[in-house]
Amino acid sequence: MAHNDVLISAGKASAAVGRRPRYRTWIRGTRLAVFSALSGVCLAWSALSLLSPWFLLFLVPFALFGYIAMILALTVYRLAPRGADLQRRIHDLIVARAQLSAASRALDVGCGSGSLVVKLAGASEDCTVTGVDTWGRDWESSKELCEDNARIEGVSARTAFLKQSGAALEFADGSFDAVVSCLTFHEINDVERKSDGMVETLRVLRPGGRYVFLDLFGDPAFYPSIEDVREAIGRAGALILEFGSLADSLPLPFPLRHPKVLGHAMLIVGTKPSIASAAS
Repeated sequence: MAHNDVLISAGKASAAVGRRPRYRTWIRGTRLAVFSALSGVCLAWSALSLLSPWFLLFLVPFALFGYIAMILALTVYRLAPRGADLQRRIHDLIVARAQLSAASRALDVGCGSGSLVVKLAGASEDCTVTGVDTWGRDWESSKELCEDNARIEGVSARTAFLKQSGAALEFADGSFDAVVSCLTFHEINDVERKSDGMVETLRVLRPGGRYVFLDLFGDPAFYPSIEDVREAIGRAGALILEFGSLADSLPLPFPLRHPKVLGHAMLIVGTKPSIASAAS
């Protein structure tokens, strides 16, 4: 490395000292802002009932939008460190199930602001972790934010962040020892079926490798049935070791059990058989 590059790296490391990483929750801030604004507008119009009682009808959408805003706000609180810190605990659960070994290569599909990538990198000495995401404009995360968080957490040398779609990963078959994904597959739109994202992710898992997927597998709005999910994993040549509701592995306080929050979230853990075990 050139002398100037060393100085630049040292400068970045020094700048990171004393700073805190900025991890975003899974709830879009814009969505919360929109429903809060709508409920406020409806409440304001209902105040005009002093002029005409018909304006009281605005209390109906006020109640609806207000309820949605309350659920979103409380969900953000439960996921954030100041609340129940459920987002961190869910990531810890995924890391524990991944069982990374030293010098292993891991992939996180849909890495968001990099929290899970950082946790995976810190779970095993010398392992390397790659995070991919599309970081759409309606999300508050970015590649730069991920890299900054990894630098602050001291794992930037063993992490990489790439802009890729989970529908078409730019890696060769069997490139990783472990693959994980947290609440991402149902967000992938450039696939025929949501389960196709799992098949593509499992393609880059090496034989003998391990996978951990958390998604809304129980929601019929995204997945026709649990059997469809099982069939997709089998089609990818992988085995299921654990398949159950997230609520069975981790207590979910209100409103996280709500069907529109994590009520349909399920955890799948498995492996891709090695060539030797498949032959036997």
